[in-house]
Amino acid sequence: MEAVEKSGQTAGPAAVPVDVAAAGACGAGADAATANVCGAAASTCAGAAAAADACPDAVAAPCEATAAGRAALDLIEQRSSTRQFARNTPVTDEQRAAVLHAASRAPSAGAMMMYSIIDIQAQETLDRLAVLCDNQPFIATAPWALIFVVDYAKWIDLFEHVGCFDPAFVQETGRAPRRTPGLGELGIALQDTVIAAQSAVIAAEAVGLGSCYIGDIVENAEEVAQLLDLPPYTLPLSMLVLGVPAKARPATLHPVENLVMPERYRRADAATLDRQVAEMDAMFRPHARTAGERVCDIYARKHTSPFMAEMGRSMSCWLKNWTGEAPLQG
Repeated sequence: MEAVEKSGQTAGPAAVPVDVAAAGACGAGADAATANVCGAAASTCAGAAAAADACPDAVAAPCEATAAGRAALDLIEQRSSTRQFARNTPVTDEQRAAVLHAASRAPSAGAMMMYSIIDIQAQETLDRLAVLCDNQPFIATAPWALIFVVDYAKWIDLFEHVGCFDPAFVQETGRAPRRTPGLGELGIALQDTVIAAQSAVIAAEAVGLGSCYIGDIVENAEEVAQLLDLPPYTLPLSMLVLGVPAKARPATLHPVENLVMPERYRRADAATLDRQVAEMDAMFRPHARTAGERVCDIYARKHTSPFMAEMGRSMSCWLKNWTGEAPLQG
């Protein structure tokens, strides 16, 4: 399988906000997309300089906000997946700190942080992950990987640590001990985890690093659980591979037809489906030569593929690991 995007035990994130410029944005390690972002930000403020002379108090704040907002939007617009990494170009400590800090700043339900980030730098682990994640050799060429684990084990441990399961606490609160999470916790924790991963992706771009999501981390559940020593009440949701891009990456086009639906969900009618097909075929030419070829490709290469069958099997195992029904590790 290819990575999810077609069109990742650390000492912890930085305790304080990281100076992005010092981490590499607009520096020697920045890629073309990052340089464009910096240029856009600079030109935005430069354009307001004359007005600032006449009324500095009125212009200064809007200029600052506009530049920051424009830079963020340009960063998102230019970002694409990186599968080729510059050789002998390590990820710096400053870049790592910036990415991990950004992940820790992601929105989290009740600030519970229902995820853990496994920091992978050892080559032997990257080599093994390349095999377990549907035999994708480029994974082993990345200098860094982050695995975002949906994690309620830490909360079960905390509940036990402070005495929530003790008879005295049970009698005082009238709440029977509940030692396992359910699907409700899973739904919220999944959101926490994927938001943290995407925050890391955007931060990586800002400091000159490329990244690629690897959804196949959920495959081969038994071996992945053993490799990463994942306990019950956990599930590896996403992996990012990161590093300095070997070359500039053009932004990948994404289909937008039938994406935003006003007020209610809407099943597409025939005319809308035809527009979707035409949009996707146009984006994927010259590979898509006949009408509907892109959709047929997705059906054959993904929807009915062996890797998707394995992903479904492993997800069933992970769900049982999450509830504690059938732990993959002791």
